Amino acid sequence: MVALAVAVPDADAQRRNRNDDEQASNAENRTMSAAIGEPILAAQACLDEENYTCVLNTLTPLLGREINSYERFIILRMRGVAYYSQDNIPAAIRDFEGAINTGAGLLDENTALRTNVGQLYIITERYTEGINSLEQALREGADLTAGLSMLLAQAYAQADRYSGGLRYAESQYNMASPRERRNYDMLLLYYQQLERVPDQLRLISDMVERWPGDRNIWTSLVALMARTNNESGAFEANKLMYLNGMLTDERELVRLAQYYSYFEYPYRGAVILEREMNAGRVSRTNENLEILANMWRQAREYERAIPVLQAVAAQGDGEDYLRLAEALYNENRLAEAENAFETSINRGGLSRPGDAIALLGNVRYELDNRQGALAAFRQCTGYSYSRRTCTGWISFITNEINAETQRAELRVRVDTEECRNTVREAINLVTITGSEDDFDEEGRAIINVPERCQNYFDQYGDQIGGYGFEQAAAETEEDSESDAG
Repeated sequence: MVALAVAVPDADAQRRNRNDDEQASNAENRTMSAAIGEPILAAQACLDEENYTCVLNTLTPLLGREINSYERFIILRMRGVAYYSQDNIPAAIRDFEGAINTGAGLLDENTALRTNVGQLYIITERYTEGINSLEQALREGADLTAGLSMLLAQAYAQADRYSGGLRYAESQYNMASPRERRNYDMLLLYYQQLERVPDQLRLISDMVERWPGDRNIWTSLVALMARTNNESGAFEANKLMYLNGMLTDERELVRLAQYYSYFEYPYRGAVILEREMNAGRVSRTNENLEILANMWRQAREYERAIPVLQAVAAQGDGEDYLRLAEALYNENRLAEAENAFETSINRGGLSRPGDAIALLGNVRYELDNRQGALAAFRQCTGYSYSRRTCTGWISFITNEINAETQRAELRVRVDTEECRNTVREAINLVTITGSEDDFDEEGRAIINVPERCQNYFDQYGDQIGGYGFEQAAAETEEDSESDAG
């Protein structure tokens, strides 16, 4: 801006090759008298010395004289530069526009002045007027350079006229050589405001390659991919950011771990989250601990999930204890699992308590506590969604107990019959070959009853009264009762 403004007195040099015909035809109109020429030379000397007050004091009185349009053009153009240098922008604009309105300037001179006026309007936030002036300069033949394109793109953006300014935003980007960050940022702003998502993605991808260490660019890329439901792309970008040490915020670290879980790499996600918790970058809130525990469970790393679940359950509700119980069960820590299931049920707040009670029945059954299991399964029949399962378990366990009773009865029957034959043979043997000592005083044969038969027959070979099928069934029931205990 400063370079353009200061160069105004020599603006015709910018396009001297294009002005020969025009200057020749207007030569008679571009003359300057000695009376005006000498003070203008003096003013130019003051301008070279940056003595702007001297310039103003020298030139201003000349405007009150009888001067031609060319002299007025030169005076106003030089005085405009002095005003600009003193930061008197309104006065500079007034003089530059006055110089243009004299009609004495060549096309390229007027174009240069319009360019400067446009810049000054933009400086003073009069964006529409600035745009109009700059585009008038373009219509009059000004070159659309990378710098002018950037200026117009900025002005259109400040005026919230993104559709109209897009061509300048793309022009400044395409013409910049080499491209700088500001060229990318300006074009990206337009694509964002106009919601041109594919263009945004293309441009940000280029920026990531150009500035791979810039965290803000990566963050923009992740946000854009998430916005376009490109979860896999966002995941890959987050991974690269983490590997390059760009993820430091707790939410970003947790999100990365969740991405691993979402894409079925829960073990890796849990390792990262646990590491960041140990490093203190992720807080051990119940919410974060639940995320970690769920990842360990998803990875079937129940042993590593249990300590986390215990910490969560200590401050949580029945659902938290239920997750702990399930992890303990999967690790075959049945007694602890039983306690955790009972606690989860007692604490309440379960979305499906019937299922939890059914799981408690399963654990008790595996602990050989069939009566406790039956009690749990009878309780969970009170819930419609678990009734069928629990009823099935009740039938299974009941049939199992009945089958054992029947097997006991059969065992007694078989053993009794076998022992009966054994005892009969023993009595016959004693009767035939026995001595006096083999008979009691009443003459009854005394036999040695094998140990396996002593529950059924006494020393005389008589079946022991009261022992039989009923007693065998009772012993089976006692076994079940001891299980419950």
